[in-house]
Amino acid sequence: METESSALRSLSRHSLPTVNPDITMPGYDRSALVCGIVHLGLGAFHRAHQALYTERLLAAGDRRWGILGVSLRDPSVVNSLAAQDYLYSVTEKHGNVAQTQVVGALCGALFAPKALNQVLTAIANPQTSVVSITVTEKGYSQNPATSDLDLSDPGIQHDLQYPDAPMSTLGILAAGIRRRPTHAPLTLLCCDNMAGNGDVLRKLLVQYAGHLDAGLARRFESDIGMPNSMVDRIVPAATPGSLDMAAAALGLRDEAAVVCEPFIQWVIENRFSGPRPNWEDVGVTLTSDVRPYQEMKLRLLNGTHSAIAYAGQLCDLPTVSDVMADRQVGGFVRRLMLEDLRSSMNCPPNFDLNSYCQDLLRRFENPTLAHKTEQIALDGSQKIPVRWLPALRESLALGKESPLLERALAIWLFYLERQTSETGKILMFKDAGCQELVTQLRLAASSRDLVHAALAQYSIFGKAGWPEVFVNRLTEHINTLRSAGTYALLSA
Repeated sequence: METESSALRSLSRHSLPTVNPDITMPGYDRSALVCGIVHLGLGAFHRAHQALYTERLLAAGDRRWGILGVSLRDPSVVNSLAAQDYLYSVTEKHGNVAQTQVVGALCGALFAPKALNQVLTAIANPQTSVVSITVTEKGYSQNPATSDLDLSDPGIQHDLQYPDAPMSTLGILAAGIRRRPTHAPLTLLCCDNMAGNGDVLRKLLVQYAGHLDAGLARRFESDIGMPNSMVDRIVPAATPGSLDMAAAALGLRDEAAVVCEPFIQWVIENRFSGPRPNWEDVGVTLTSDVRPYQEMKLRLLNGTHSAIAYAGQLCDLPTVSDVMADRQVGGFVRRLMLEDLRSSMNCPPNFDLNSYCQDLLRRFENPTLAHKTEQIALDGSQKIPVRWLPALRESLALGKESPLLERALAIWLFYLERQTSETGKILMFKDAGCQELVTQLRLAASSRDLVHAALAQYSIFGKAGWPEVFVNRLTEHINTLRSAGTYALLSA
């Protein structure tokens, strides 16, 4: 039976005049846009973050920065956007307060495997001044233990053999820039959650190009801008409910709609090469050193998010707000942030870290986002090494215990071993980097064997040894989880 929502007309340039009158609309001539930005990774986060800042700039009159979006893995978002003339909506919601706008910043969208030549041509075009990237940590083909290029990555192996038909993020960037005139300045702007993300991208591209073309490696080393950046906004994956919410606000069906929190932040190191959008005019922070902001966000927001995800999955709490509303799990999460993670921070100068933490906790409590713990739990092998392990190593080097963060690590290992919740529900598990670790955890005869098996996975935990006192505490935590369950460990 067709629902009222599904019977609505779709959002498009033709239906735009029928959008509910209280919705903010693109107040500029979209036909006059110049595509000055290519973006790799056309997911919900980009559409609710970088594209939204750029939308503000376009609305202020600078039409040079239309965005050509590129999806590397999934054609569905490209198909949805193409059917809507590349228009979509963003709804910012907290509690009962919601504000929706239609975004027109996209001037096109491509699915790279089917339109590779067009993607490479766009990157090579001197009119393109910025290539921005949101492909998640795993999209950079980096070995998390060594921080170097992962030459065992199937995409990298393919691209080194067929560099003109690339599949990987690095391969596509290299192939496009190899076609690009050497006199045309370019900035590659990484917007993923990695410390020193621009520096990481440069290192990996230099290593990749070093296997193919010494001249291209030199370009990556010195000619192309790759500023570090930090991005922050909670943007859950779309659900039927969020799409219905957008349809109710618009009076039109929008299959690319994004619902997110009101908070938004972007900090960029001022190390561009050539022309760039004046994002600082629309709320972006430009700085000489983004590292304190990155570390703060990686540990306090992303690190806490990971703890929320694994504890929430084990305790049958499907969303972040469900976790925060649970007395024991929510209490553990708050203490983890305010005690262990906050104490590991060197915050930016004149920055109110206490207020930042309280703001984060309020954001996590927002019940309208339905941010799924299942989604945040994906690909932990790429996240845990940057979100938790540096803080743990730093505290251990000082002879300090991080009792809450150590419990969170034990919970992650227990989640990997069991992949079932406390009530026996089979959990969705997706982490290609954890297959060997999971196998070893399940072969372990005792809790101590399990801990040793985990720490021996150098691709995740690194080759540097871990103190025996830490091993002992982690073993006790695993014992508690196995004998009494997650809630018992969290309340200990």
